[in-house]
Amino acid sequence: MPPAEWSRAGVVRLIAILAAVLVVPLIWRPAMARLSTRAVQPSYLPALEASRERIAFRPGPIEDLKRLHPSYVFIGDSMLGTRIDAGYLAGLLGQDVAMLARAGTGPAYWYLSFKNYLIASGERPKVTFFFFRDLNMTDPLFRLTGPFRWSLDEVAHEQEPALDDVIAARMRGAWFRVHQAVNTAYDIDRANAYVERQFYDWPTRLWTADEPGRRAFLDKLNFEIMGLDRLRPMAAADLQAAEDKEADFARNMPRSVLPLIVDLAKQHGMKVCFVRVQRRPVGNKAPPQSPRMQEYMKQFRAYAEREGMYFHDDTGDPMQTLAMYEDGDHIARAHRQRYTRQFRANLNRLFR
Repeated sequence: MPPAEWSRAGVVRLIAILAAVLVVPLIWRPAMARLSTRAVQPSYLPALEASRERIAFRPGPIEDLKRLHPSYVFIGDSMLGTRIDAGYLAGLLGQDVAMLARAGTGPAYWYLSFKNYLIASGERPKVTFFFFRDLNMTDPLFRLTGPFRWSLDEVAHEQEPALDDVIAARMRGAWFRVHQAVNTAYDIDRANAYVERQFYDWPTRLWTADEPGRRAFLDKLNFEIMGLDRLRPMAAADLQAAEDKEADFARNMPRSVLPLIVDLAKQHGMKVCFVRVQRRPVGNKAPPQSPRMQEYMKQFRAYAEREGMYFHDDTGDPMQTLAMYEDGDHIARAHRQRYTRQFRANLNRLFR
């Protein structure tokens, strides 16, 4: 055994190391205040973060909707974008169709698109379709953080209290409280945003110091040059499997955006159809579903119909074979019109 004084010295050194670990990262706060040139605003989701550097709300889709006067509107992520050919469907129907689709988004984005774009536009389509996979509609944290966080800024107003209440209800666990406390103390989100922006921006700084010009170039690079339609197909892409333990509709539905969407639809006399897409087939058959997943979807359908909305599940459709799929759960480009025709036929009652 070491002498007692050695043990006391070791404890002192350990305490000093721990103190340094806790104190040194606090340097980030004044460093970020000095380095960051963007205004830090109070977050519209204080349950998630106290403040953030955000991109501006993008109002363009509101004017697009007003100009188009669509009879049908589709909202979702790449599951929607790779399935519905809006121009082709409009030709089949003889009515205008609008898409509010952004790859890499989740239900929080879809809800705000519905509220801040479609409803704000004053347009009242016959039906608004929400495309989702498995448990997404009752998981408000899906694609809300990390590299997906920025996209929500473009559809959010300065305050989003209803969405914040949902996020707060979902983040009551001990881990989320610890994360929020650490983030508040060390301003981690702001530091991450700054560092991430430096990596994005430094190549463009080689030829221009104009920030709006850099933003326009990066948007074109991300959404046109490197857009979903231009990526090389890969079978394993975007195949996030649902966790069976989360397939509890009664528990998760009140803590999701689903009631917010339904309530808004009722207030404005609108009809909504929730469309569950089929995941990539296995052995040319629909992927197997656990009893919990089947019960979840049964309760989802009952809830939607009880509230006067619609529900459609692609899963098990014999026409949606493996040959239609390109990468992960996405439908192949060559089969997008085929899917659109099938979708119109399957839901013909809604397109009259």
